[in-house]
Amino acid sequence: MTWIVGTPTMFGYGLGFSDVRVTLSDGSEVDCLQKIHPVGRWIAAGFAGAVCIGFAMVDELRNLLYSEDEHLAYDPLLVVQEWPHHARHVFAKFPPDVRASHCHLMFLSTHPQEHTGNPLWARSYVYVFRSPNFQAEMIPVHTLGSIGCGNSYEPCRAAVGIFSSDYKRRMLFEQGEVRAQGGMATILGFNLTQLLTRTQPGGISSHLHYCWVFRGQIIIKTNNQLQKGRWSILEQHGSGINLDQNAPDTSTHAALENGATAFEMPRLAATWEELNLFLAATGAKAEGCIA
Repeated sequence: MTWIVGTPTMFGYGLGFSDVRVTLSDGSEVDCLQKIHPVGRWIAAGFAGAVCIGFAMVDELRNLLYSEDEHLAYDPLLVVQEWPHHARHVFAKFPPDVRASHCHLMFLSTHPQEHTGNPLWARSYVYVFRSPNFQAEMIPVHTLGSIGCGNSYEPCRAAVGIFSSDYKRRMLFEQGEVRAQGGMATILGFNLTQLLTRTQPGGISSHLHYCWVFRGQIIIKTNNQLQKGRWSILEQHGSGINLDQNAPDTSTHAALENGATAFEMPRLAATWEELNLFLAATGAKAEGCIA
């Protein structure tokens, strides 16, 4: 199963979080799937429901939004307007028993030209689409949208509700932007990781992807961290994010030698083909799995 949450920020980027767990046809659960993906400039999409349909939606989006000219980007509002027709067409290609597992999508995007009140910050958008009609549901600024089984789990619903309705609590997250753009995600993501680790809801992994959709860059990182007793040791990049996604973490080895343990993302499949190979190696099947 799945929990994906996202919000448009007033700080120039769209923000999302996604877990990595799938439920197989026999009811067993495996942490092995990347569910949030770049699909265009500057648009990312996450999916919940039937995994084979989710990947078909990602492929369709990439085909529709592809452009060889790196200076061109689609208006996300036009994409949202046109997407339901394409989504229904993709959904209809699958047999009824597969469609019964549904397909819900979340788009994170920034506008290629429009700004917020600050001329340095792009206007961002988050939309949700749910099968079978895939009508667009806009997520307002200061609100967390959510798809997946987390919607039926009270602690997850409470976390979404508190961010959306408790101004003082939300301000604690937004203070992460003081030192570096994107810092709110680090704080909010750590809070969600603690929630999932503490409550261990069925169908939802505590391993998360963080996704920032800036104008000009989409960043997807893990919530990897080191743990020592009750303490968590995070990457030291101020309040924000490390824009060099391949930068080595020189502190990890020393921390492990000092008694810390690593909380690390397991091996993941990023395509339907990779998922089939990954599960086949364990004697399982991707057919019928649900995110």
